[in-house]
Amino acid sequence: MSELEAKPSKAAAPASLEDRLQERILAAPRIGRLAQTLLQRTTPSGKRLLVVLLVAGLVSVFVGLPYPVYWLAIFLFNLLTVDWFVGLALRPRVEIARDLPSRCAAGARVAIRARVTNTGRLPAFDLSVTERIPSPPLRIEAAEERRAFLAPGETLESVYTIEPTRRGAFDFDGPVALAAFPFGLYQTGRRVPAPARLLVYPRFAPLQAVDLPVGRKHQPGGLQLVSEVGDSGEYIGNREYRAGDRLRDIHHAAWARLGSPVVREFQQEYLCRIALIVDTHVPSRDRLAAQDLEAAISLGAAVADVLSRQEYVVDVFAAGPDLYHFQAGRSLAYLDNILDVLACIEGCRENPFERLAPALQDELGQISTAVAVLLDWDETRLRFVRSLEEVGVAVKAVVVRGRPPSSDPAGFVTLAGAVSVFTPEQVASGIERL
Repeated sequence: MSELEAKPSKAAAPASLEDRLQERILAAPRIGRLAQTLLQRTTPSGKRLLVVLLVAGLVSVFVGLPYPVYWLAIFLFNLLTVDWFVGLALRPRVEIARDLPSRCAAGARVAIRARVTNTGRLPAFDLSVTERIPSPPLRIEAAEERRAFLAPGETLESVYTIEPTRRGAFDFDGPVALAAFPFGLYQTGRRVPAPARLLVYPRFAPLQAVDLPVGRKHQPGGLQLVSEVGDSGEYIGNREYRAGDRLRDIHHAAWARLGSPVVREFQQEYLCRIALIVDTHVPSRDRLAAQDLEAAISLGAAVADVLSRQEYVVDVFAAGPDLYHFQAGRSLAYLDNILDVLACIEGCRENPFERLAPALQDELGQISTAVAVLLDWDETRLRFVRSLEEVGVAVKAVVVRGRPPSSDPAGFVTLAGAVSVFTPEQVASGIERL
């Protein structure tokens, strides 16, 4: 089973005031796209010129100085207008081939290498490449090096950087070629259609180990379940034929050698299946509830990472807007596939345990252990955990919550033992052992 190659173990640095303001502007539904384009395509020199233009305009209108300040405002406005129109008329005609990865971890800086070919009749000036970001959780840095001149038919390589600030699935329309010609104030662009999707894993700190009260249960159709890998040893040897043995188990080659009927002997399949249950019930929309959910998903990813290194079959259950049930392990799937599910989980306003319980009923006969990552500890969650324990499933319950839980801490006990409680800060800094 493969492991995640890069797992950032430290919490991301707090966003600056400028970054927070930019995210709020981009999140506004009406001006988000326009603000995104202006922030991305206006050069630092252009932004400074816009500030001077704004100040000159305000001074000339409200202060009423005897000096003709409005002439400065008119000049700067005309300069920006000429720069925009000339740049738009001479936009570069290019083809861009870029390789966008399908997955990455939240907080990681992903370098994208692009090959740009000038397919137009005119040369391209002051050229760089970037990507049109689909939403505020992605930060993008255009290539630092700009190509001052790209002749027709010539090709250049450019590298730009994408940094997702949180998990999710993001769709890209395609790369954009930017040219700051003629005055270097505003970059006109040409988008090259190349749809792609980027799945961003939840950021998590790797666990050293998870103490599980594991067991082994008979798995009907075990060979198909584990894809013929692991304990199965389906064929364990030959023995003499006995009345009642299946005719299809007869080993004809051994019968021919010994002169008496011989049959193949098989053993039953016993495996350890572990259910990873992620609580997504977020009744409120406040910031603390969102932090609890992200921390719980990160801890669930860390648990999946540990289990992926063992000989377990892992069933992931999560109820959000949709009910997720994904099975992995023993060559059925890899850790990346589990993280794909965790990347797309959303919070649920309604109690999800009413939908989780029926989904688990069909699997409880084969599940030996359950790891429940919960967002609170109340009567609903206590009944859910007890219902699993009553049918013979050993449960390890973990609560991730920044505020005091709803229930009295003295009641944090299940049949399998005490319930562990962690804050989002503890999850972000790293938990050695669960």
